[in-house]
Amino acid sequence: MTASSRPRRGFTLIEILMVVVILGVLATVIIGLFSNATGDAAGSALKDNLRGIRGALQVYYAQHGAYPAVSTFDAQMTQYSDVAGNTSTAMTSTYRFGPYMLQVPPLPVGANRGNATVTGTTYSSGFGWQYDSATGDFHANCPDSETDAQGNVYHLF
Repeated sequence: MTASSRPRRGFTLIEILMVVVILGVLATVIIGLFSNATGDAAGSALKDNLRGIRGALQVYYAQHGAYPAVSTFDAQMTQYSDVAGNTSTAMTSTYRFGPYMLQVPPLPVGANRGNATVTGTTYSSGFGWQYDSATGDFHANCPDSETDAQGNVYHLF
């Protein structure tokens, strides 16, 4: 058997480089798909949170005739309450309404994400959610520059 008739072992440098280049291109495509999916998931979570909170606010309003105060929002939504909106951690014949949520969920999008603080009446101050106790309007506290993958402004959801 001569040296030229032996079977070839291993890969050439060109073959290895081609495999690395192909894997790099595939990784770039996949990472781009996952980053879009993450943004879409955060937007969906925002819409679901808003739907749940707004529904809970409507039930609260139906039972109390007013929306919760900004200063006591967390307690009024997560504890038992009486007709006047006073809260208690235990259900009694007086404190028979609620709780309307287990907790106020954190904001899932934008620069203020992760913060569950409910703020006053302007979109420019505070973190977390934006709430108006006079009208019951509840929104994400995000500037116009923060949008989902389709360009929808988060605070307009």
